[in-house]
Amino acid sequence: MTGVLGEGNDRSDVSRQVHPRQSAEQFSETNTVGLHRRAFLAAGATAAVLAAGQSFAQSQPPVAPAPTSQPAMPSNVKVERLDGSILAIGIRQDNDSVELSSVIGLGRLMYMLDHDDALRVAVLYSQGPDFVGGVLDAVSWAPVLRTGRFPDTPQFVNPVGTIPPRREKPLVVAVQGKCQGAGHELFLAADVRVAASNTVFAQPEVTRGHFPAGGAPITFVREAGWANAMRYMLTGDEWGADEAYRMGLVQFVTPPGKQLDRAIEVARKISAAAPLGIRATMNSAHRALSEGQETAYAALFPELARLAQSDDHEEYFRAQREKRAPAFHGR
Repeated sequence: MTGVLGEGNDRSDVSRQVHPRQSAEQFSETNTVGLHRRAFLAAGATAAVLAAGQSFAQSQPPVAPAPTSQPAMPSNVKVERLDGSILAIGIRQDNDSVELSSVIGLGRLMYMLDHDDALRVAVLYSQGPDFVGGVLDAVSWAPVLRTGRFPDTPQFVNPVGTIPPRREKPLVVAVQGKCQGAGHELFLAADVRVAASNTVFAQPEVTRGHFPAGGAPITFVREAGWANAMRYMLTGDEWGADEAYRMGLVQFVTPPGKQLDRAIEVARKISAAAPLGIRATMNSAHRALSEGQETAYAALFPELARLAQSDDHEEYFRAQREKRAPAFHGR
């Protein structure tokens, strides 16, 4: 994300493979906005933008075309394909704020993930000592607050998942250092989460005069339970990786510098599984959350019957007979 990503010092062999040479553009923090205006914009930006509202959702076409190439990215977002099927997205935080172009860039990458048949899973990581620890940038988000409407953005999937369309392919996130505010909500939107032991989490919006409107009142409560989530959202207190693991927010805790290795390891296992089964699993879970359990239950057997006719299903049995690992193709 522009203003969201930064160069790191710790690099494993896998990290060196994923982190291409930087061409970092430095962003000035100087602007003509007064302190009171900055505070106002920071307070309202998440609600007006990440939540985005019905006007944005209604502005999107029912079916958008698949992207023909990788979308243009801000200079501090690095993108690479690993093994041809894993979309590795490295973000670098140049300062303490998240710029609008970064959110749009990530949303376009989430759209590309869903619509590129060669991609099976994405890994989101930071190139620097921190994941994302700031507030939304006051200047770049100002037009959104003035209009109360997110800019019309084709081929876009909201990266925090607060509005449809929902991402249908898995996202694994690897975090370290500060993972706070909007960064924590981006972290919560991932499907599998890996944290270095030095990660410091926080959802501190109530201490800044506003509230976490990028999804945390819903996703944090859903993932950690009411009292666990409220204990931190209502006080603004920080917590560490072990506490995140206790609450179920993190699936793996690693030594610092090893979090990306573990995330890629998980992504490779997901990539080797049947794509139709992965997407059906994601969609079934989302349906239960958005439409209720009864609706989700009713859709399970018809979906199973559909997948039973797939080539991937037959490939599993072929591989069993031939005593080899299955090679799924998503058809």
